[in-house]
Amino acid sequence: MRFFPLFFLLTLTVFASPKELNSFNAKFVQTIIDDNGKKIIYHGELWADKPQNALWVYQKPIQKSVYINGQKITVIEPQIEQVTIRSLDDEIDFLQIIQKAKKIDENRYSATVKGQTYSVVFKNDLLTSISYKDGYDNSVAIVFNNPVQNKPIESGRFKPVIPADFDILRDR
Repeated sequence: MRFFPLFFLLTLTVFASPKELNSFNAKFVQTIIDDNGKKIIYHGELWADKPQNALWVYQKPIQKSVYINGQKITVIEPQIEQVTIRSLDDEIDFLQIIQKAKKIDENRYSATVKGQTYSVVFKNDLLTSISYKDGYDNSVAIVFNNPVQNKPIESGRFKPVIPADFDILRDR
């Protein structure tokens, strides 16, 4: 079984929505279920700001920080003292998903981008979840708790701080 929590993170930059998100902050629970029913649950916090800044901080079961700045992603993994830096050239960005989202009912939207369908849910005009089936046939659901939308986020939050003794891997 292959779980790829970063697949969505590599592509997710919560910058806009049918409700016009300019910034977003929330705790999240990401659940991934494979086709055999095996489940893994991640907990963390997300900050995102226009035009293309996002920071996903995974707190458990692993610690990991994922910085998305424009077309670059930096993943800092303290447990293995490693940083991976790569470009996002071929990935689907969340803005594209939201721009193509069509309203299904009062709270739900759906978008199909590059053959993949995403479901986006709002409650009381707040983004509360995103779900999809990834390329490995895993069901992925990200539920946002206590979302805060359109409040300023200091730009320094999106700047990775790489410890000097960590190994750095660069893709592409």
